[in-house]
Amino acid sequence: MSGEESQQRKEFNDYIKSIGGLKNGYFPEKIIYKPGWVGDGWLPILKKLIEDLIELGWNKEILDIKEKFGGLRFYIHEGTDEIYNKIIKAEQESYKTCENCGQPGQIRNNGWYKTLCDNCNKTKNS
Repeated sequence: MSGEESQQRKEFNDYIKSIGGLKNGYFPEKIIYKPGWVGDGWLPILKKLIEDLIELGWNKEILDIKEKFGGLRFYIHEGTDEIYNKIIKAEQESYKTCENCGQPGQIRNNGWYKTLCDNCNKTKNS
């Protein structure tokens, strides 16, 4: 991503601010207001997941959120089975969603596993 923040990322960061930020699981006294963990295409998945988890009583404490082997990873300290099931569903959805633009995508191996749509895959390889 360039140095300029996309509208989608700005809206996501504004959402994080509106919920009072997220707690850093390693340093709970530190609050995260402007996360930059994954591509813009997965931000709707991440926002929905966070909303669902908060509704289930999650304490907003995260250890890590990242892309790994082409899929979303969302790590927390503890949660109920229902919370972990929501996380699993969001991670599964990421394998069908382009991390760059949010369109339907699939796993690509261009030296690094990424979930990309046909267009973003072509752009990346041009």
